[in-house]
Amino acid sequence: MTDLRCRLERERLKEHAFRYIEVKEKLIGEIDSLAAHTRLPSRTALADKYAAARTTIERAISELIGEGYLYAKDGSGTYVAERASAEPRARSANLSVGLIIPDIRHDTYPGTLRGVEDQTSRHDISLVVCNTDNQAEKQNSYVHKLIESGIDGVIIVPAIIGPADLGLFGQLREARIPVVLCNRGIEGVEAPKVVSNNFYGAYTAVKHLIGRGRRRIAYISRPMYSTSYERYQGYASALAEAGMALDDDLVVFEPTFGTERQGYDSVMELMQSEPRPDAIFCFNDGIASGAYRALSERGLVVGEDVLLIGYDNTSICESLPVKLTSVKFQTYDIGANAARLLIGMMNGEPIRKDKIIVLQPELVIRQSSGEV
Repeated sequence: MTDLRCRLERERLKEHAFRYIEVKEKLIGEIDSLAAHTRLPSRTALADKYAAARTTIERAISELIGEGYLYAKDGSGTYVAERASAEPRARSANLSVGLIIPDIRHDTYPGTLRGVEDQTSRHDISLVVCNTDNQAEKQNSYVHKLIESGIDGVIIVPAIIGPADLGLFGQLREARIPVVLCNRGIEGVEAPKVVSNNFYGAYTAVKHLIGRGRRRIAYISRPMYSTSYERYQGYASALAEAGMALDDDLVVFEPTFGTERQGYDSVMELMQSEPRPDAIFCFNDGIASGAYRALSERGLVVGEDVLLIGYDNTSICESLPVKLTSVKFQTYDIGANAARLLIGMMNGEPIRKDKIIVLQPELVIRQSSGEV
């Protein structure tokens, strides 16, 4: 049931990682020797010059655009960008920050918003909130609008559907507008990040289920992307540590992000197999809620017949008849840390673009994972 093609692609990328880094470093050396606005040779010429696949050249150039070394002109080619000054960007007295998030209505994002807002308010900074519905196209549009508006800094929870426009991140760099990313990165964009340790959160949840004596533990997830893959790795690692085989028939990556029956259909399918799962770890509390409903309709008692754990520790946990055990995702702390980083950058503090703040989630144990 896992996305085999995605797994194979990840392995292929790992195999070529060192070659890709080598080519990118050579390109940076070439760029440093060229004047601003010099046109680069064609992708084909560069592939021949560096004896590299065209896809390797494309990825390196895309990242260099995102990092501000290059910029692209439609139908014209790729050019060397002007070097950014080390001096902090001149700013008006009335500062403003943009927060780009997938959906303010989602249970995890109000906490992130509050964390950002508390910090910006403390420094008398205006906050502009943009919702992308997890669509990169909307994210691209908002980044462009924020640049045009003269925004002083941007915090982004990256959209996961569609490609980010790396050229816009090059424009942010050229305009000396600092950026901080939350929850996950954007391939090709180097910026400070504030993330939660998804691997550890999943590992802790599954280890708890194993400690309760469960041996057929399922994982139900949103479609494959960075966060769901990290949680899958934590799930698989907990099983491996306990000497338990990974059964692909117990792993479900749901086909879409927007289904109204998330978790429900997956559990109905899992429960038709023999032997059935005796525990389920879910990517988030929404999926766990659907799983809870499916189990109940089949006459199974959550917390006894089947143990159940969600993720995010949202209000759903206390709303279910059997209270839901869940991994606490530190939404407020992520927003607050991201805002503190951004404000520091806006004030000219020397913060590395590869800086990562990793927050550790914790398991909140309730009735659904057995006796409390």
